[in-house]
Amino acid sequence: MKKAISVLIAAASFAAMTAHAAPASVSGKVSLSPALAGKVSPTDTVFILARAAQGPRMPLAVFRKQVKDLPIEFTLDDTMAMQPQMKLSNFDQVVVAARVSKSGGAMSQAGDFEGLSATIKPGTKGLNIVIDTVVK
Repeated sequence: MKKAISVLIAAASFAAMTAHAAPASVSGKVSLSPALAGKVSPTDTVFILARAAQGPRMPLAVFRKQVKDLPIEFTLDDTMAMQPQMKLSNFDQVVVAARVSKSGGAMSQAGDFEGLSATIKPGTKGLNIVIDTVVK
């Protein structure tokens, strides 16, 4: 009986820890402005990423697709972190960016196209990001 109670307590503790440790996420939809549609190729790379609103510029989570996949529903979460200590759940406020890279490179370059969310909290759903700005 004592052992059964210990197992139940351990199971409850584990459930509480895993519920608290659930990865943070942000989700929504990315589309391309009709004004830019003629300036991109269907095979151009699209990066959807989350960055800390304040702090390092390194992405906290990244998702990669192509222009032909737009519009696209996305979810960014802790499992997409580039480094274990740089996760969405470690920051109170983030910005989500969607960028069409003409070169296919991860670094933003002049001539790329981008759209940004407002500053949001991890856990935000239903974002609507329109790629509508030329990177200078």
